[in-house]
Amino acid sequence: MDVEARKLARAATAAVTEVAASIKSEGQRELAGFSKRFSNAMYAKVYPGHGDSLRPAAVVGLKVKYASVFEEGATIGGKPLMWLPLDGAPLGRGGKRMGPGEFVKNVGVLYSINHPGKAPLLAAVVRETDARAQKSPSLRLLKRGRNPGGRGRGTVRLIPMFVGVPAVTDPQRYNITRIIQRNADQLAEIYEQKWSSINE
Repeated sequence: MDVEARKLARAATAAVTEVAASIKSEGQRELAGFSKRFSNAMYAKVYPGHGDSLRPAAVVGLKVKYASVFEEGATIGGKPLMWLPLDGAPLGRGGKRMGPGEFVKNVGVLYSINHPGKAPLLAAVVRETDARAQKSPSLRLLKRGRNPGGRGRGTVRLIPMFVGVPAVTDPQRYNITRIIQRNADQLAEIYEQKWSSINE
């Protein structure tokens, strides 16, 4: 490239690099409500990897397979139902409430409750006193409920742990596309700034 072409390439590459870095930074702030690992999955790569180019390019995105679910929102259907944990469901791995499979494996049996016109429930058997019934059952109490016919004080009750729904709609959680578009619209202006700086 001649001198003028090298200046053009330098300005173009610098502008694309700045825009890509801005998209990544703003994108990570947009994802602040998610885990640090999720926000760190935001990437921006400028091509070519070394040197300047008259036709630089940038690729930005999220290294998360299900990212589009939170970007666009989605309705997730059950097979045939999705079982959502209620407030009484105990916490499992990662501090999240257990699902039915984890509950059965680690705590005990679940019983189905079906009333016409109402959502189906999965419930656990608990033996508890009337005073204790005002609180959510502890994991220890739930495990003791494996043997409801055994000895012990209190009344045997069925405590709903999960509710079955045909589908769940996850709303849009973030808008990386908007961030990309806004920064892309500033590319020409940033290029002019870089070009002016090079020629000072």
